[in-house]
Amino acid sequence: MLMKLAVLMSVVLVLVGCTTPSSQVPADPSFASDIEPIFSQYCLSCHTAGNPEGSYALDSYAGALGGGTDTIPNVIPGNADSSLLYRRVAGIQLPQMPLGGAPLDTSRIATIRNWIDQGAKNN
Repeated sequence: MLMKLAVLMSVVLVLVGCTTPSSQVPADPSFASDIEPIFSQYCLSCHTAGNPEGSYALDSYAGALGGGTDTIPNVIPGNADSSLLYRRVAGIQLPQMPLGGAPLDTSRIATIRNWIDQGAKNN
């Protein structure tokens, strides 16, 4: 019985350590306050309007919602699971972004997901 309890507690501690505190993920993210800073820190070395990698610029709201090389929109407002931007930063679709860098932490990925799921508003 004690062994089962110890194993159960270990699993709970691992799961708690893997979750993102909800206070770090805005429920209704703002493009200007929450999304743009993520793009600035992790994406703009490759994805600016001057010479965007994959023809996808993330240095403006219009660019973020636009298409890349294939002209398919990378953000589908209200549907993060179908949005290439979310799928790439989350590692669901390869190559994972940022390319050649460390993956975004779970709170930043969740913020991007919430922003898209909440309609990808320009606020």
